[in-house]
Amino acid sequence: MIIRKWEFKDNLAISKIEKECFSNPWTMQMISDTFMRDDFLGYVCEVDGEVVGYIATIVLLDEAEINLVAVNLEYRRKGIATKLLLETEKELKKLGVKKVFLEVRRSNIKAQALYEKGNFKYVGVRPNYYNGVEDALLMSKILKG
Repeated sequence: MIIRKWEFKDNLAISKIEKECFSNPWTMQMISDTFMRDDFLGYVCEVDGEVVGYIATIVLLDEAEINLVAVNLEYRRKGIATKLLLETEKELKKLGVKKVFLEVRRSNIKAQALYEKGNFKYVGVRPNYYNGVEDALLMSKILKG
């Protein structure tokens, strides 16, 4: 298992995992556009040369927003998402980021547990955010030096 920086060549594999994991996945265009941003920070997890997980973050001054986190279904429950989060947080600290935000579906209990374990706290709700029917729970974490 290797955690490394996200490269453009990874976008196709990431798009496939998006479709597998989410009912409203990001399109290949959205993934590519995000990757090309100057404020993008992303990592992938590779197993035997195959991308099996990823995290995408946008950095703005001393704050960051995690936009995507996913792990291929057959590789879940192996600590991959936790390792991706930790690697991202380590780099964000180097960049001077003090606070990280994310949003998660109210129904995604497993993701909420992951973020809670990583010391993210609930800070708000976006009602009916997903497809006009499901709330997004807003979470944040203060990064300490």
